[in-house]
Amino acid sequence: MPEALLAGGQIFALPQDASVVEAAPLRPAPLAAAGMLGVAVVAGQVVPVMAAAPGLPGGSAWVMLDGPGGRVVVAGQGFVPLPPQGAPLLVPPRLAARRAPPPLPAADAAEGWAVPMRGAATRQMALAAELGALRLVLPFAALERVVPMPVLRPAPAAGACALGYAVAAGAPVLVLDAGWLMQAETEVPQASLLVLFRHGGRRLGLPCTRIGPARAGEATLAHRLDQVAEALTAAPLAEAAAPPAPTPTRAVLLCSAGGQAFALPVEEVVAVIPPQAPTPAPEGLPPEFRGVAAHRGDVLPVLDAGLRLGGLPVLGWQGAVAPLLRLAGTPAVALAVSHVTGLRRIAEHDIAAVAGEGLVSAVVAMGDQPLPVCRAAILGATR
Repeated sequence: MPEALLAGGQIFALPQDASVVEAAPLRPAPLAAAGMLGVAVVAGQVVPVMAAAPGLPGGSAWVMLDGPGGRVVVAGQGFVPLPPQGAPLLVPPRLAARRAPPPLPAADAAEGWAVPMRGAATRQMALAAELGALRLVLPFAALERVVPMPVLRPAPAAGACALGYAVAAGAPVLVLDAGWLMQAETEVPQASLLVLFRHGGRRLGLPCTRIGPARAGEATLAHRLDQVAEALTAAPLAEAAAPPAPTPTRAVLLCSAGGQAFALPVEEVVAVIPPQAPTPAPEGLPPEFRGVAAHRGDVLPVLDAGLRLGGLPVLGWQGAVAPLLRLAGTPAVALAVSHVTGLRRIAEHDIAAVAGEGLVSAVVAMGDQPLPVCRAAILGATR
């Protein structure tokens, strides 16, 4: 598994739940805000493809992340090892959209909602599902996702309008007969994909063999679906799902020292100081200080996190170089660590508190590994 993504000359550490996916053809998403490169079909699902940060370019190195609004793909130029000094964590970008344009004038409603020609004052976007010679155009606002064609079961009450019922993306759907819907006179080929969408408060599916952007001036199926609304009464209702409640999280800084991984609450770390060799400690400092370092005009005594955690020293020889953490509190001290992996937001329910006021305040399960969350006040205290 790659450790980091290179995007626009910047390196981002990959979270543990990231998964590398193969790059696919991008489709335009003109109504998206800055940072969204387009949409693509990945594993049969239409997902947004985002830049690692607004303004950064994309690339052929794609990684799938679970974001606050669902799965997204982040694109970069390549995968690289994590630098010794660590890198900022790749956070799933939030999806945003520019303000939608006003609807088409009522005079155009008789022809259904259509995609205007390039340069028109009102811009709308749609997706076209192709099945043989048929092109079935749907507005993006009605789309749910695209999945591999599921197993169909009979729909006794649907009549000729449907091929049957199916369970797709975890919910029932009525799969329409594209030939019946479009009044096709030629034989319709077998479909390999199913476009899930909602219309008139019902959950429907359109079989197809490929999808792509709609062409300028193409009318969508909205008007035709309204015409046959009475035939679609057997379709399952599309219940509006309430957005999940946000999960409370805590931000921690992931580090390691002397072979021991640990974390510190971000509010207990004032700054991360680039790797350097501390200056030998002057006389008068307690023996646990390994030297001094300058930071923002202050001279900070340096402690060795490896020794404080009961492991191997980070500064094991004269002139050893290590990143330093300036800890909050008085007096100000710096803590030498082996690596700074990056920031991570941990769900509160995944943090198990530890009783007492000792070195470890909590333990977090990182995959199958326990990660102690330490108190900076204890790590930075003199003995």
